[in-house]
Amino acid sequence: MDSAGGTVEDNTEASAGPGGAVAQADLDARWQFLRQEVARQLASYRRRRRRDKRKAFALQMATVTLSATVTILLGLRTSDATRAWMLNIALVLGALITVLAAAEAFFTHRRLWVLRTGTVRRLETLGRHLDFYSAGVGGRPTDPAVLGDCLAELDAIIAEDQRAWHQLRETPAAAKESAFSLGAADPTPSPSASGNDSGAPATPGV
Repeated sequence: MDSAGGTVEDNTEASAGPGGAVAQADLDARWQFLRQEVARQLASYRRRRRRDKRKAFALQMATVTLSATVTILLGLRTSDATRAWMLNIALVLGALITVLAAAEAFFTHRRLWVLRTGTVRRLETLGRHLDFYSAGVGGRPTDPAVLGDCLAELDAIIAEDQRAWHQLRETPAAAKESAFSLGAADPTPSPSASGNDSGAPATPGV
């Protein structure tokens, strides 16, 4: 049995030839590149998520702290001279709150944090699938189709993140223009028109 098995294995290796070894080496190199690229993208998006979370938390805490300080300054009972100073300070703090709110509305750190979290989760899932497939085949990929599917999934994850980022960065005017363009390209009938397919004038209800 051992000799027969050894003969079959030798014949298989011989039929593979140098071309099969080169193809397998090329597949191994591409698989290694894909795993490294997934790890690189995952590390990059984790850094972005931590940055957005830190900035969102700082802006939120600063806004809440300043708002509480303004409330305390306006509610304290002091002399007229001291109260004038407190009102001036409260006015300045109120202006800072407006600036922080505008910064959050422009940079949207909280929404970016949520977006990056979703991207990181998808990349982690892809990396887990790569590890699972590699463990199943002894660390050596054998199917180029699986490699192509994993690469396509990686490209789709990055493209989806970029698309969502551009949507967050659109101004209200640009968003309205995009919605108008979509509506002009694919108009939808009004409820009255969809309910009256015969073309006859609608009769008022009694």
